[in-house]
Amino acid sequence: MSTRRVVRAALAGIAAVLVLLPAAAPALAHVRTSDGWSQLRSDGDRVDYELGLEYEILARAIGMGTAAIEAPDDGSRRAALDEHHDLIEDYLTERVLVFIDEVQCALTLDGSDVRQQPATDANAEDVPYAVLDLSYDCHGATSGRYVVDYSVFSGAGSDAVVDDHTTAVDYDLGGERGRVVLERGNPRFSTGEQSFGDSAVRSAGLGADRALTGLDHALFVAALAIGATGLAQLARSVAAFAVTSSAGLLVAVAGWVSLPDQVVGALVALSVVYVAATNVVGPRSRWRLPVVAGAGLLHGFAFAGELRFADDLGWDLVTSYAGFNLGIELGTAALAAGLFALTAVARRYAWFSLAHVVAAAATVVAGLAWFVHRLL
Repeated sequence: MSTRRVVRAALAGIAAVLVLLPAAAPALAHVRTSDGWSQLRSDGDRVDYELGLEYEILARAIGMGTAAIEAPDDGSRRAALDEHHDLIEDYLTERVLVFIDEVQCALTLDGSDVRQQPATDANAEDVPYAVLDLSYDCHGATSGRYVVDYSVFSGAGSDAVVDDHTTAVDYDLGGERGRVVLERGNPRFSTGEQSFGDSAVRSAGLGADRALTGLDHALFVAALAIGATGLAQLARSVAAFAVTSSAGLLVAVAGWVSLPDQVVGALVALSVVYVAATNVVGPRSRWRLPVVAGAGLLHGFAFAGELRFADDLGWDLVTSYAGFNLGIELGTAALAAGLFALTAVARRYAWFSLAHVVAAAATVVAGLAWFVHRLL
């Protein structure tokens, strides 16, 4: 190509840029960014988290409504934050995650306030920020490996009201201090080290607690124990339940299968109804053991939903899963054995038959009520 042609092509390219630049400028001018801050401090098994977000963007992102978005003063903004407390808490529960040794800590929105922050442009007005006081219950963990996962205003849905959002993090977790900036391309950081032994023991305690205090699970085990025709039948039922609930928990924790919590909860309630009803009309039914095994899968999914784990499948997660699952099975076995022993003593008395029928009927009613409530 001759020098003259090269010069002509270059001039044509420059002309095209000059023509298109005014049209592109408005789009470039509307690129909006938002900055915030995060302050995290661990205190025993609790993490206190102060989160600062631009008030207007938060109100738009979670759908607080026109009145809240256009609130004229800080008093009105505080009232709007209080009114939408549950909505804000639900939003942050899915987008500001804190894990300890791969187990997700439970978030609570303790309070909210509004604070004016100086605008980056000296000629602009101060910007109102929502200051959200969060606390995380880390299930008895006072040390371990912390992971913070932050995805505020970064979704593809209605909350993507800004083009970019960053939060400047100042943390003191487990005695380790530091600063880091989180954004869409870098949404998480970790600090500390996991103690596998402590993690396994703590997870086992959590599993046992879930097995003994989860009312629907406890009623299911109680119905198995009270309706068992003998120790051998109970042992088979508990063993089948242990195997399938372990499998259900594993596939749910690993993310291989996902079922709606609403459906799982409703089916768990039906499993309670089935076992309680067959205790009276057919404890020797050939379908009892297969149904108990199937119920184990559902209970495993339910346990996974009650205590969330991190998504990364590695030794950290395996340790926490194994401990949690062991605690569930030990708690289930202990509850079943204790109730079976008490039932064996109670069978000697004349009132047992009537009490058994009444207890079974009450359990059926409770299970059906749970089923309807959870399904609707």
